[in-house]
Formats: sequence, C-alpha cells, structure tokens
Amino acid sequence: MKFTDAVASGILHLQQNRFRAGLSILGIFIGIAGVLCMIAIGDGAKKIIVKDIEKLGGANQFTLWTRTSTFKRGRLRRTTERYTFEDAEALEAECPDVLYVLPYHESFDNPVSTRTGNQAVAYLQGTTENYALGMNWELQVGRFLTENDVETATQVCVLGSGIARELFGYASPLGQEVKIRYYYHHRQKPVRMRVVGVMKPKGRSLTWEYSLDDAVCIPLTTCQQRLTGTRYVENLIVFFQKGTDFNSVIDSAKDALRKRHRGQDDFIGYYVPQLTYHRLAHIQKVIKIALGSIAGFSLFVGGIGIMNICLVSVGEKTREIGLRKSVGAKRKDIFWQFLTESVCLCVCGALLGVGGGWLAAHGMAYLAVRIAPVVPVWPVVLSGPWIVIAIGFSFLLGIGFGLYPAVRAARMSPIDALRTDT
Repeated sequence: MKFTDAVASGILHLQQNRFRAGLSILGIFIGIAGVLCMIAIGDGAKKIIVKDIEKLGGANQFTLWTRTSTFKRGRLRRTTERYTFEDAEALEAECPDVLYVLPYHESFDNPVSTRTGNQAVAYLQGTTENYALGMNWELQVGRFLTENDVETATQVCVLGSGIARELFGYASPLGQEVKIRYYYHHRQKPVRMRVVGVMKPKGRSLTWEYSLDDAVCIPLTTCQQRLTGTRYVENLIVFFQKGTDFNSVIDSAKDALRKRHRGQDDFIGYYVPQLTYHRLAHIQKVIKIALGSIAGFSLFVGGIGIMNICLVSVGEKTREIGLRKSVGAKRKDIFWQFLTESVCLCVCGALLGVGGGWLAAHGMAYLAVRIAPVVPVWPVVLSGPWIVIAIGFSFLLGIGFGLYPAVRAARMSPIDALRTDT
C-alpha cells in the first residue's frame, strides 16, 4: 500500500462522516478563530494609535505643559514659574539629544467670524514657524507662519481645511480677513487676522477628541500680545532623536529648566505619546495571555474530541485493518492512514478558524465603529505570520492527538482484527 493511498483513504473516511468530523473540529475552529480575531482587532487598534500619534508630530517627542498648582503637605499651592521663549532656546542648546523645541499656546472654543457674518468655533494655536514641520502639517494653499511673523507679532493666521470651508465655503480664503475672539475674554474686542494659508485635511485626534481641521494657527507673539495678554509660554513640544530613551531626555530637560528657574520644578508637567502606545501594547499582551489561555483550553478539548473520533474510527475499521495487513499492508501504511485523519481534522479546523476569525474581526470592528464612533473606520490587521502559526500549530496538534490512535491501529494483530465482530 502506497503512502498516497493511505492518505487518500484517511481523507475519504472523513468525507463519508462529514457531520461527525464537523463536530470534532468545532473546538479547533473556536480556538483558532478567537485568537486570530483578538489579534486582528488588537493590531488594528495599535495601527489607529500610531496613526494618531503621527498626526500630532510622531512618537519622538514629548510635551512640557504648565502645572499651575500642586499638592504640598496636604495643601493646594499655586506655582509661580512659567516657561519662556528663552527656555525653548536653552533646551535646544543644553540637551544633546533634543532636535528642536516648539513653544505654543492652545485654547478651545474660540469664536471666529468673517465680514459676511459666517461664524465658526476654532481650536486656536499660537505657535512658531517650525510648527508645521514638527507636527507634520502640509499646506493646501498659501504659506505657513514665518520667523518674521513671530518676531513682529503680525496679525496673520493659517486655517485648517474644515474651518476654512465652514467660513468661506468654496471661495478662496487667502487674503481674506477673519475676527478671532479669545474665549477667556468675552468682553474683549475681536482681533482681526489676515488669512495667509490653508492646511490639508488631517481628521480628528483621539488624544483630545477634536478635529485638527478646525484649528487656526497664529504667531505665538500675536497670541500673547493681542489675545491672552501674557508673556509666558504655556507649552513646549520637545522633539528628540530617534532611538533615544525619552526618560533620559526628560531628565536632561528638567535639569536645564531648574537652572533657569531657581531650582524649582513643581511647575513642570509632561506628556509622552510613546507611553500611550506602550500602555496599549501592555494591555494587548495581557489580553493575549487571557484569551490565549481560553483558546488553548478550547484547542485541548477539541484535540481530545479528535482523538476520540480517531479511536472510534479505529474500532469501526478493525476488520478492514486486519484484511489490509493480511494482504501485505505494512504497519506504517496503517499508521499514516489514521494519522492523516487526525491531521486533516485539525488543519480543516484551522483553515475554517482563519476564515471565521477574519469574519468575526470585521464584525467586531463594524460594531465598534457604530457603538463608539471614535474613528470612522477600524482597521482589521490579520498578518500572514499569525495565519501560518495557527495552521502550523494545528498541524502539530493533529499529530499529537492522532499519534495514539494511529499507533494502536498499526500494532493491531491481523488475526485478532479479522476475528472481531465489528
């Protein structure tokens, strides 16, 4: 009996008992589908986070924000120190891993209007000429802020694509005038700004849950002198070299700021985008361990079911085994016949599990977008290596649980097999 004949015989027996075989591979199907669905959804979430971080300047940065108060000895105390333009220059000069520093001020819900009476609510950003480069903003038309705009506190602005469409429709905003009112100062007269550029669409941000297309960028000095009336800088975005540990960069930045602020650091707060990604990766590992354990139990139960069906198959084919051995079939031929049944059951379960996991992942992604519309589309990332691992593991599972029935059938005596009543 040839090896191919033994394999074909094992597959033929599965085709003759499709319902029983289908029930046997159910455990394998559930385990593989559950793991791949979880991986596809989790990797999609990581892709969303990475894309959002890139919208806000990438992972190689952190933001120094101002703490206005701290708790000391059980009491709330206000801080006195604030960031300045000179602090940004000092960080660039004294911290070797820092590429450049962007000072900026931001505020939400600022009314913006045009001469024709169109109104909108803007996310206001007072910034410098390097902001578009650092934050990966691309111009649609016009230009961005220049160094001269910042030095002379020019009354110019750059609009996001969304607010430009809301204020001017399909007409060109370049050279048009808008009025901006700072939301903290309701009685303050609106400040007139001339539009010099419009940015390309960027979409929403998961970090603050606002649309980046509703932003209005103005020179930081104009923001300080015309809107806020303050001399200090609210935030500093520090960009550092790739491959550098952000903790060391933060420590060096704090040391440089302490020297300039009389040894005080209670006003220094920081936000690191990389931590968001690391936390997500940690949570995903925990979920993988938990669901992997459940899936492993499901695969174990499925493997026992497959071993059981293989033992039943050996019992049903006892006379056939005796007949084949009596006409010259070798032990290895019988062994491969029954081992093929086990391996085919597991591999079929894995293949169906891959398809089921893919469908389940798309279904969960669809529900996630409908129930919690944080992003317009939740990507499903099912990588090839995981599919190969799933199929390979199922192949080994089929060998492991099919080994005993195959050995039992191969060692069966032909005389005893022919005497059996089954």
